[in-house]
Amino acid sequence: MTTPVRRLALPATRVATALAACAIALTPYAAQAQTQAQTQAQAQGPDRSQALARAAAEQRAALAKSPWELALPLSGAESTDFYDITATGRADAWAVGRKTDESWASAPVAKHWDGTRWSDVPPAETGGRPAQLDAVAASGPNDVWAAGTYTDIEIATASSAAARTPEGTKADRLSDTLPDTLLDRLPDTLADRLREGAALPGTADPIVLQHWDGTRWKSVSRPAPAEGSIRFVLQLKSVDADSVWLTTLDWNPAADPADSAKAYSGQLEHWDGREWSRTALPQGPDGRTVEPFGITGTGPDDVWVSSQTEASGVSTPLLHHFDGRRWTVRTVPVPFEYGAGWVANRIVSTRRGTVHVLGKTNDPGVPSGLLSTRFDGRTWQPTPVPGVDEVNATGVDGSGRVWAAGWPPQGGSHALLSRWDGTTWTDEELPAELTSTSEGSTVFAIAGVPGTRAVLAAGNAACESVTGVCGLLASRGLR
Repeated sequence: MTTPVRRLALPATRVATALAACAIALTPYAAQAQTQAQTQAQAQGPDRSQALARAAAEQRAALAKSPWELALPLSGAESTDFYDITATGRADAWAVGRKTDESWASAPVAKHWDGTRWSDVPPAETGGRPAQLDAVAASGPNDVWAAGTYTDIEIATASSAAARTPEGTKADRLSDTLPDTLLDRLPDTLADRLREGAALPGTADPIVLQHWDGTRWKSVSRPAPAEGSIRFVLQLKSVDADSVWLTTLDWNPAADPADSAKAYSGQLEHWDGREWSRTALPQGPDGRTVEPFGITGTGPDDVWVSSQTEASGVSTPLLHHFDGRRWTVRTVPVPFEYGAGWVANRIVSTRRGTVHVLGKTNDPGVPSGLLSTRFDGRTWQPTPVPGVDEVNATGVDGSGRVWAAGWPPQGGSHALLSRWDGTTWTDEELPAELTSTSEGSTVFAIAGVPGTRAVLAAGNAACESVTGVCGLLASRGLR
C-alpha cells in the first residue's frame, strides 16, 4: 500500500524551515532574537547554558501535560477537513468543512455535538456539485448558519491547473497563478489551502448558504457575483437570532491584481430575522472604499468589523463599530511602520464595548511582525503578541479569556494554542495522542462554549487517508 502524500495546509515556508541553513533567514524576527539570546547565553558559560536547557526541558514537560483531548479519533477511513466550529452550550456545538473521496471530489460536511457524542448531520443538497462549508455560526440549538463555496468550476487564468490530483502536479501549478494580493486578503487558512492546490470556488457562482432550524439543513439563495468574478467566504458571526453577519470577497481574475479597486470587492451582509441584505460600511479615514474581513460582537447593538483600505500596495487596518443605529470607523494603531502595511484579520469581543485586535504585516507568507491591541471604546492599549509565528484562529471562552492558535515560531509541524489571562499568553500543545502519532496538524478555528471555560478547536491532521489528512476536533474542559 502506498502511503498518501501529506497535504496539510501548512505554510510553504514550513518546509523550507526544515533546512538548517535557512532556518534563521526564514524564521520571524522574534524567533531570531530568541536564537541569538540562546547563543549569547551559551557564550556566557556552562552554568548559564545548563540553566537554559533545564528551563527548556521544564517548558516541554509542562506542554506535554496538555489539558486538551481529541474529541474524535483520527480515522483514515475518510478524508475530512474542519474549517470552522461554534457552540451555543455544553450540549450543542457544530463543526463544518468538507470530506474528500478517492476521486478528489469534495462534499460539505457538518458534525454535531449533543453533549455525549459527535455525529454526522447531512447538509442540504448542493445539486450534486462539489462544495465545502467554510464558516458556521449559531445563536441557539435551532438557529445555525453555515456558509461555503462550490468548487467545481475552473477559471480562465487557472484552467490548466485547477484540477486537484493525488500527485499534486496540476495542483502545485495552481498556486503560481494566484496573485499575492489575493492571498493576502483571504483568511490565512484558506490562503494556505490555495497555496497547497485546493480547488477554487466557481466563477460567477453564489455562495453556499444553509440554515439549521433544529430539524434539518435548508439552502438559502444569495445573488451571484458579477460575471467572471469569484466569491470567497471570509467570516460568519451570529450575535443574535435576528442579527447574523457575513463577510465575503469578490476577485476578478481578468483585472490587474495591482489595481485593487478593479480586482477586489468586499461585502458585508446582514440577516435581520427576515432577509439577508448588503450593508454599506463608511469609507476609511483616507476616503477609500473598505474591504471588510473579521466580525465579532456581543449583541445587535455591539458589532465590530475589521477592514482594510489599500493604496499603492500599502494596506491600512481599520475597525468599525455598530451601536444598533450607526457605524463608526477608526484606524487601528500598528507597532511600527512597514512598507506593505498591516492587516487586522482577527478580532474578538470579551465583553460589551471591548474588542481585542490581532493582525500581522501585509506579507504573502510568514509575517515579519504581529499586531496585538485592545480597544475599550475610548482608548487603545497595546498588548503582548501570542507565542506563534502567525495567528490562524481566535476565540473567547465563557470566562472572557482570549484564545489564539498558530505554529511555534521556532518551527514545528503541530499547531500551538495560546490563552490570554489579561497579562500574559500561556502556550498549550494539542494532546500527545495526536502529536505523538501524526506528522502535523493545523487549527483553523477556535470556539468557546458559552457559560463555561470549555474551548473547542477544529482543523486537520496528517493521517493515512486518501488526501493524507483527517479532520481534527479537540476540546478543553468540555467533559
